[in-house]
Amino acid sequence: MADNINDPLGNIWITSRVRMDAHAKFTRLDRFTHISLTTYSVALLGFSVFQHHLENTRLGPYTSEVSIVLSASILYASLVVWGLRFGDKSRDHRDCYLALQKLYDSEMETSEKKIAYQDILDRYPNHSALDYERFIFRKVWIEKSPIETARGPVQMSFARAVKYIVLELLVWIIGAIIFLIPAIAIAVIYAL
Repeated sequence: MADNINDPLGNIWITSRVRMDAHAKFTRLDRFTHISLTTYSVALLGFSVFQHHLENTRLGPYTSEVSIVLSASILYASLVVWGLRFGDKSRDHRDCYLALQKLYDSEMETSEKKIAYQDILDRYPNHSALDYERFIFRKVWIEKSPIETARGPVQMSFARAVKYIVLELLVWIIGAIIFLIPAIAIAVIYAL
């Protein structure tokens, strides 16, 4: 929990904890995308190896073309995932929260701490608004733990909590759809 001696702004502790959560989120995304792409690559390999079993189906004459489209799709998805750089973002957030924790524990004067805090924020990418809301929701609603800043306690009204939950659900639903579209396409191809 933030205190006025180590955290004159009331933001260092909160920002470091939100960056910890962002680090964990990007680590999960990095692992999930690698596992997903590997799974789809193995499924494509299975499709390619066993395509002779589909010769007497409506798909039979087109198995080579379908295999090419699926291969190109997996290549495209791999490039998109690589471009999103989840691993790099995870590392950046980790470096940031470690620097913030070091600053929090330092014996600097308040004015020096404020300058150092801004310098750290300038060096690293920001977390998302949803990362912040996730942290506040967990602290206020789940852990029932007060959060203090220099401006006073951080509150999360019922309406704000509901808005957060809806946004979180939307993110999970969109993620599930993105993940399941290729699985559904492969299942339909196998079913034909």
